[in-house]
Amino acid sequence: MILFVRRCPRKYHRTVILILFLFLFLSINYLSNTNDYTAPPSSQLIQPLDRSSLLHINGNETNLGKISTVYLINLPTRDDRRTESIALLQRLNFDAFIVPAYSIYSREILSRQDFHLFFTITELACWASHMRLWMTISNTTSCLNKTWSLIFEDDIDLETMTPQIIQSFPDSIWNEADLIYLGHCANPPGKLLYQSSKYSYRIHQALHPSCTHAYAIRSDTARKLVYLLSKPSKPIDNSLVKLVNNHQLVAYSIHPPLAMQKPVSQQNPSNVNRINRDSWIYHIQFSIYTFLQWLNGVELYDTLKNSTLKIANFTNAKHWRAKYEKGIWKY
Repeated sequence: MILFVRRCPRKYHRTVILILFLFLFLSINYLSNTNDYTAPPSSQLIQPLDRSSLLHINGNETNLGKISTVYLINLPTRDDRRTESIALLQRLNFDAFIVPAYSIYSREILSRQDFHLFFTITELACWASHMRLWMTISNTTSCLNKTWSLIFEDDIDLETMTPQIIQSFPDSIWNEADLIYLGHCANPPGKLLYQSSKYSYRIHQALHPSCTHAYAIRSDTARKLVYLLSKPSKPIDNSLVKLVNNHQLVAYSIHPPLAMQKPVSQQNPSNVNRINRDSWIYHIQFSIYTFLQWLNGVELYDTLKNSTLKIANFTNAKHWRAKYEKGIWKY
């Protein structure tokens, strides 16, 4: 460093020294963050779900291709979303389990040190909620079991024909994929794998399957992800995209999507992305984001063809909650 400074013209000495010290600072900061990533492995803190903590929604729609179990992740404190989710599941007649999500105040989250400037504590809680489900799937299926599970988050709407469309998937799709995304973000369609003549949908290779609000996962893939993503360093959907891009996972996506996230608003606030969507800065960012998606070949959809929530019975869902909720769910 001293030799380099001596050879530089004197007027550049201060600039060069500042650049070198900035590089040193960033390197130290990066290394310290890297140490944080290797803090306690998930197996020490994140545990499989206790069956007694699940809410079982009884339904007769159990023929969903190779899907054996349907899960929906919900924060117990978000009873508003739970009412909508129950109404959604009941309308589609799904036999499903509502599972408790981790919050930023959960002991398992606060005791970790993985979060940092580019990986927030809310994103860590989201990672932990999906990780716990993957661990549960791994523990309840054998290594040779090729069954599937369907995982939803609690901010979605679904096409009314979702069960029938899932039933129509050919065996080749179930046999070849690790993940099948019913909903996705910023995901341009890749190679066409299957096109339905009856239901007007397509299955493509997923090139950038961001978002985790609705996806099917194979049991042995869940086991693989428990191992590969046990030390989080970025949001869970970005981690999955990286594994897809590195050819460690085979992911397919449905076009147009069968699931869409409800827009975030004052009536439907997000626990993960707390953004003021009424600000002019957000509108500029969203316009740029939308343009870049279009430029990358992403098919843009604002609404579903046939919304299930529009015809769901929220009164029945409230009655169900009053009758069956207890323990952590009683809000």
